[in-house]
Amino acid sequence: MAASPRPPARLTVPSGAVLSLRPRGEARPLIRAPGAPLFSEAVDALTPPDARVALSTEGKPVDVQSLPLRDFHVLRAVLARSGVIAEEHVEVSCRNCGEPMKVRPCAALEIGPWVDGELGDPELDTMLPFGEPIEIPEIPLGRVRTARTVTFEDRTVAQANELFVAAAREQLVVTPEVVLAMGITALGTETDASRISRALTDCDDDAFHAVGDAFLATHYVLRLGAVVFCEACGARNDVDAPYERESGAGGGAEVLAPARDEAFPDFDAFAARAKEVAQPMLDSVPGEPAELVIEGGTPAVDDGGEPLLGSYVPPHPGDSGTPTQSPLVTVYYRTFLAMWNEDGPYDWKDELTETIEHELDHHISFLRGDDPTDDEERAVIREEAVRIVGRREVGRRAIEGFGASWTDFLRRTWPLWVLAILALLITLATQR
Repeated sequence: MAASPRPPARLTVPSGAVLSLRPRGEARPLIRAPGAPLFSEAVDALTPPDARVALSTEGKPVDVQSLPLRDFHVLRAVLARSGVIAEEHVEVSCRNCGEPMKVRPCAALEIGPWVDGELGDPELDTMLPFGEPIEIPEIPLGRVRTARTVTFEDRTVAQANELFVAAAREQLVVTPEVVLAMGITALGTETDASRISRALTDCDDDAFHAVGDAFLATHYVLRLGAVVFCEACGARNDVDAPYERESGAGGGAEVLAPARDEAFPDFDAFAARAKEVAQPMLDSVPGEPAELVIEGGTPAVDDGGEPLLGSYVPPHPGDSGTPTQSPLVTVYYRTFLAMWNEDGPYDWKDELTETIEHELDHHISFLRGDDPTDDEERAVIREEAVRIVGRREVGRRAIEGFGASWTDFLRRTWPLWVLAILALLITLATQR
């Protein structure tokens, strides 16, 4: 759904409520005043009597202060996307090639599923549950006890106000009031807000950030992320939208950082293993032998922008403009390395073997004249796009695309249509 200067007429928000949005006049985007509480511009945009957007459900006004945080953050994103509140550009590095990208995340956010009520995706529309312990690094609770979990309950905008005030300050001080505003009901077995605030104040940075990430994972659906493609390499980059969150800009949803006691092999060791694994497979494939390349530079990406573990290019017989090319299997070292750095240690040797087998399957299918695996992979990419954009929005864009194509076709061919009509008129006149 392309960015619009006006918010949509209605939204189905994470709580399941259907909110009607009615813009009230045109004005420049609201900007948060210096020192004002976090997100205050969004609250002001929805607060009478000077609200930029009136909220209602089933014909009854909705007080923004009564909204669950999960719903409020979706509204924040939509207000920024439609220009009701200001959104600054943020600079991020491409996860594949490292090139800097300057983006406005909410402007690129797909909101079709909220507009059309197409929610319920088991990944994109799911958050960590309230009332259940979430695992975190160990936090001391005095001299003897420790906490390894944190538990949250839901909060409304009004209940979270003390958190918004504290988060806008230069340094966040975790007072008992902030603990209550975050909805922390228990840190391990400790339920007293004063003791929890002392424990969070004294704990190390990793544990404190894990609590913050757990808070975000209970209050922001993964759908609140824009898909941005790198102009340099074409890779898909997912950027939090809205980018500014209670625990800082671009907060993530990972609660525990994976341990990395073992180092990933360097390029030479990886390449040697790849050639050792691949040679027997290459020898067993009939027909023209495939060439194996171990790529240490920026990985290629698939049609959905995902960096590839491996790729296959069929042979080319060559012509006047292109030299002859043998079938080519490429393995991308940096994608394997990125998986290790982002997700933690895994059996890279087994993954490497599976990747080479998979690409050679493509080669065998090519020799047979049909590659159903390639068709399946492209179908998965299309379905992923539909999950993000929404089925009805995909349909609307298809119709708009057809309309644009038809209009362009008429624009370019109108002289032929004029001549055809004139010829028809002359034919009809001579037959009288």
